[in-house]
Formats: sequence, C-alpha cells, structure tokens
Amino acid sequence: MQKVQLFRGRDLLHVAMACMMLFSAVVAVVYCYDPYGRAGIRSSSQVPNVGERELKVSVARNPFFDSAVVGNSTSIPMQPEILDGLTGRKFVSLSVSGSGAPVALTVARFFLRHHPAANTIIVAMDDTWCRNERTMAEGRPFPFWLYSGNLEYIGWLYANMSFELLNHAFFAQGNGFRVDGYRPYDAAFVAHGYDDIAFVKAAMDKVVRPTGTDYVRPFRFEPLIQLEELVSSNPRVTFILFWTPRYLALIPVQDSPAADYDNACKQRSIEIVNHNSNARIVNWAGDSSENRNPANFYETNHYRDTLAIKIEHDIAKSISAAESP
Repeated sequence: MQKVQLFRGRDLLHVAMACMMLFSAVVAVVYCYDPYGRAGIRSSSQVPNVGERELKVSVARNPFFDSAVVGNSTSIPMQPEILDGLTGRKFVSLSVSGSGAPVALTVARFFLRHHPAANTIIVAMDDTWCRNERTMAEGRPFPFWLYSGNLEYIGWLYANMSFELLNHAFFAQGNGFRVDGYRPYDAAFVAHGYDDIAFVKAAMDKVVRPTGTDYVRPFRFEPLIQLEELVSSNPRVTFILFWTPRYLALIPVQDSPAADYDNACKQRSIEIVNHNSNARIVNWAGDSSENRNPANFYETNHYRDTLAIKIEHDIAKSISAAESP
C-alpha cells in the first residue's frame, strides 16, 4: 500500500513538472512573438494597438532615434520632425497622457538603457514634478513592469498568461501609428468646439488662481531629486528641463504661499542645471504675454501648435548652447 502511494506521489510530481515545462515553453514562445515590442523583436509599427502606455515601450526601443521627449499630455505638441529639423537629432515622442513624473522618469531610464549613444532628453515638467515622496504616486495605472528589466517582464508574462494575451501575441494586427510616437491632440479639441477662442477663454477664466498650498517648509521635491540623479549619471546626454506653458489661471498669485512653493520648485530645477553642465532649463510656465493669451490654449495646461513651434525653436537654441564650449 505504501509503494502505491509513493508511485502516485511521484506521478503527480511528474505531471506538475510537465505542466510547468509546457507553461514555460508557452511563455518563451510568447516572449519571442514579442506582443508589446518589449524584446525588440517586433518593430513599433508591427505591435498591435494595446494602448498608449503599452505601445510606447516599442517606440522607446527603436534604435533609429537618438533623442526623446518624455512627459505627459503637456508635451504632446512637441513634434519630433520639427525638433529634428531644428537640431539635427532624431527625436521620438514618448509622452504618455495623464501621467506624472514617475512615468516620465521610468520611460527616460528605459530609453537611455536601450540607447547607449543617446544625445538629448527633453523632460517636459508641470506641477506633478513639485511633489514630495508621499504625494508623487501615479494617479492612473501604468505598466511599470513593461519598462523594467527582463526578469520583471518575464515574471509578468508568467503571472498574467491568458487566452487574451495569446490572441494578442499571435493574431492581433499592427497599430498603424507613427513610428516617432507623435499623436496630436488638437483634432479632438477642435471636434468639441475648443477652436472657439471665446468659449475657451470663458472656460479657463472660471479657474481660480492658486493662493494656498498643503506643503510646508522645508520643501522636498522628490521627482526633482530623482531627476538630478538621472542627469548626473548620464553626463554625455543633454537634458532640457522644459517647464510647460500654463494659462494665467494656473499660475499662483504673486506673493502667496502657492507662489512661494511654486518658485521653490522652479529654483530646485535651476540647482540641477547649476550642478550639471549637461542640463539646461527652458521655462515657459511663468507669467508672460503668451500665457495670458487664451488663443494659445485649448485648456489651462494644453497649448496649441502655434505656441509649440515657438517653444521648439527655444529648445533648439538651448540645445545648441549646451553644445557650445
């Protein structure tokens, strides 16, 4: 009786091992089919439409590019082809809508890891960069596992294998998006009446300018601390710290606690430039004629291509200055 039980135990063990080997083989095949372009086997044009957050990983791996724009929707108007013409570089847009500083930092690290000869990173920044460690977490889900190391990626495939993933890997078609990652948002705004400047101004002027803040000194801007670590650890790469435009309604009232906090955050970014010769600042977030003109915006933090072109020229000048001895 004991021998029978031992045989059955071994039999179950063999079955379990066979199942694990079969499952591992399926994971290996899926990895080689490269459903997200994460392994660099599929090009970004061949990757199925899996959503912006997942799709950008294949765009970021493309060896054709040597420079990148990282940020959220406030950097979407930055057009790679215009930046290419102004700088002689090969830019890719890695902007992820609705994201914050943690995503931009993760995407930038991923791009640099796969582009050892990278030239320039434009880091588009808004108020999500002026937060501390407790408040900087992403507000929306993001596949950090996809932009991590190979082990994390393979581990996710093991943990999330499904018929849906198999169908996506083997049968889904390409996405048809531009390989440089650029996806303009202006058509969506125009379709909803945002090309009417009077309408836009009325909506933006309903926003009350900030006066207070929940933060108290000593301020600690965790995203900027991590950004400085990234800048200092990549001395051959030019970093453009680009504070994105914002309509007057988002700019804190002068001499208010909100302004004190905002100014301290901007000053911290200046310190990064002062400490690292490979960094420059392009600040379009201040009180200016451009940020008082509603014709430059769709929403308080979403600006139009006409303003973006001016900014792109400003960024190109900053890149050129960084190259000068």
